[in-house]
Amino acid sequence: MTNILKLTIKPVDPLIVRDSRPFGQGQGAKARSLDWLTPSVVCGSLRSSVGKTHGSFDAEKLKSVKVRGPFLEFEGSLYFPRPLDFVQDIKKIKENETIGGYAIRPASPEQVSGYTEMPYGLKPALIQGLGEDDFKPAPLPAFWSALAMRRWLTCDGDFKLSKGECLDGPGKDVRTHVGIHPETGASEDSLLFSTTGLDFKVRCGGHISQMTASIEAEPPDDEYGRHLRDLSRLHVIGGERRLAEWISADREVSDGWEPGQVRVQNSRLRMILATPAIFSKGWLPGWIDENTLEGEIPMDIVSGDSVRVRLVSAVIGRWTPISGWSYEKGRHGPKPLRRMTPVGSVYFFESVDKQPFNFDLSGAWLRSVCDDHQDRNDGFGAALWGSW
Repeated sequence: MTNILKLTIKPVDPLIVRDSRPFGQGQGAKARSLDWLTPSVVCGSLRSSVGKTHGSFDAEKLKSVKVRGPFLEFEGSLYFPRPLDFVQDIKKIKENETIGGYAIRPASPEQVSGYTEMPYGLKPALIQGLGEDDFKPAPLPAFWSALAMRRWLTCDGDFKLSKGECLDGPGKDVRTHVGIHPETGASEDSLLFSTTGLDFKVRCGGHISQMTASIEAEPPDDEYGRHLRDLSRLHVIGGERRLAEWISADREVSDGWEPGQVRVQNSRLRMILATPAIFSKGWLPGWIDENTLEGEIPMDIVSGDSVRVRLVSAVIGRWTPISGWSYEKGRHGPKPLRRMTPVGSVYFFESVDKQPFNFDLSGAWLRSVCDDHQDRNDGFGAALWGSW
């Protein structure tokens, strides 16, 4: 991206990012929230704010604004969702203040015995280095710092994570409401409902800190782009019209937004989803052939010559439904339900010719790997890259 802006979202209220379960009179009495902001919620709020500032809405121009994110930011550091190819050992937590665990990697031929039901002939991914010790997995914090993620992407041996390098996501704020009759001002029968929002405030003792969400945007060279560069206002985001402060600034090179020293120097490539992805083949990227498991990484992700890969294995989380409501002229109404491949999902590739990879990671870092052009513009499928 060129001419990049960094946009910071500072919630004023707990934000509601609804899942796809029904909510409303006669449908459901609980509005449940996802654990983190989805790219579509952020893009919708951003484009609405720019359109309101301009005084008119050109849907095609607004939809062409390219966005990356949202990502969690806390006290000046960027955090990414935890990768699913690392499992924590509960015994190693008790030893010290570091988080120890094991890597999940594609199985070697010696580790696979008998028939497996992996789709398309993929190798199963197994926990490595367990030995004969008893193993009990423990829950991990939801987010890792950019520095810790870089180390993990280049790790080829023992890996330890400091507790200061990880962070739990926003807490859940549950509120109970009642419907009010507009004429009498009294509560109405059978209209008791609850909402769950994401609380971005971190409370430690008597001190309260604020989490924020950050995105990158490439403003177009028109009036909408000018309004985007000058964006600094309160605007609603998510359900129930909760408020957040939007602040734009020129992005400075900092931890997280650039790949730093991450380099792939062998014939194996690892891709981790930093935002949920939407693929035409479900969990499988559309640029991978389901028969041969081979394909070319899209040219707008890598720079230079094409990079042809073979998918070896994958560690995928449970898919998440996503829908919404469209206010676009001619398309007003509910959006179709789609399946998101969740954040933290990991794809293991190898080069088709077994030769070491040689491409610039700085161009691929946090680029979208989705199949649809609009999903890419909206920020879905931002990927982190490393080796295995």
